[in-house]
Amino acid sequence: MSQDTVTSTPTNIQSAPTASNARGFQERNESYKLPIDSEEHSRLDLQHETLKLMVGGGIYQQPNLVQAALSPTETHKRRILDVGAGSGKWAIEMAKEFPDAEVQGIDLVLPTVLTDPNRSVPSNCSFRIADANCDMDKFDPVFDVVQMRCVEGGIKDSDLFFYEAARILRTKGVLLLVAASLPLILKLSQQLVDGNGRNIPIQKQGDAGILERNPNYTDVQIEEVLVPVGPWSKDMSENERALAELMRENHLQVLSAYKAAISRDGTLSEQFVNGLVEGVVKELRELPPAVHAYTKWTFATAVRAEAPWVARETPWQEPPGFDIYDYLLRPLPKD
Repeated sequence: MSQDTVTSTPTNIQSAPTASNARGFQERNESYKLPIDSEEHSRLDLQHETLKLMVGGGIYQQPNLVQAALSPTETHKRRILDVGAGSGKWAIEMAKEFPDAEVQGIDLVLPTVLTDPNRSVPSNCSFRIADANCDMDKFDPVFDVVQMRCVEGGIKDSDLFFYEAARILRTKGVLLLVAASLPLILKLSQQLVDGNGRNIPIQKQGDAGILERNPNYTDVQIEEVLVPVGPWSKDMSENERALAELMRENHLQVLSAYKAAISRDGTLSEQFVNGLVEGVVKELRELPPAVHAYTKWTFATAVRAEAPWVARETPWQEPPGFDIYDYLLRPLPKD
C-alpha cells in the first residue's frame, strides 16, 4: 500500500469537562497517557524551541547525514515521516527547509494548526491519524528520514518499531530519535535514559545497544545532553540561560498535562493530586542554588544499511547479567 493511501480509524477524543480536568484525551492508544488538546500542542511548540537550542538552532541532529539523505535526486521524490508529530511544528519546519521533499506527520490526532486560520501549512506537508504501534505495516519503503521524538512512552514495543522504521527507510536513509529522562538532581542520583519507556537501553556502556543490535542499521550515533532545569548557575552564557529557562517552563507546563492524566485515572483524590503538583511547582520555582537539577536528553541517529531488510526473529531480550542498576546508577555517597 502506498503511503498516500494509509487510512486509520478516527480517534475517539474524550474532551468533555469533568470535575477533575477539562483536558482532551484519546482512546486509541492506551499506552499514551498525556492529553492531546490545543494546550498540550502549545507546550509541544515550546518543547520544539527548546530542542532547537540543544542542537545549535537547527531542527535536527547530525545535519550532514540528514541533508545528504534529503539531497535532490532525479530518480524519486524525497520523503520524510514524523512519527508522533504532535503540534506539527517540526514537520512544518522541515517542509519549509526542504521544499522539494514530501513531509508527512502521523499521530493519534491531527495537529490544531490545521484549524488555525492564522497559521499556514506548506503544500508539501500533510498529516494523518495513525498509531505507530499498529499502522507502520501500511507504509511502503519510500522514506529518506524517519523521526520519532519524545513519544517513547506511547510505543508498546520499541524494538519492533525500530525494525519497522528500518523497513520503510530507503538505503542510507536516516532514523532520528529524541528521548528525555525525568528531571535529575545530580547531587543525589543520576538516571540513564532508556529511550523507550520500558527499561530497554538505547545504549549501555561496554555493550551494544538496542539500535546497534539491529542488523538493519549502521553508523549508530548517540549523544546525551544534560540541560539545567532553570538558570541556577551564574556562569551560563546567554544561550545556556535561555535554554535553562525554557526547560523549566516546559517542565512547569508538562505538570499540567500529568495532573490531568493522573486525575483522569481516578485512583488518587483530586485534593491529593493538586497538593502533589503544587509541591512540585514550588520546588521547580524555588530550588535553592545548592541543588542542581538537570534533565538528560538523548539524541540517537542511525543510517539504514545497504543490505536487504531483515525482519525481527525474536523479541528483544535482556542481555546476560542484566541488572536494572546497569541503566540506573546507584545514589552517590552522601560525602
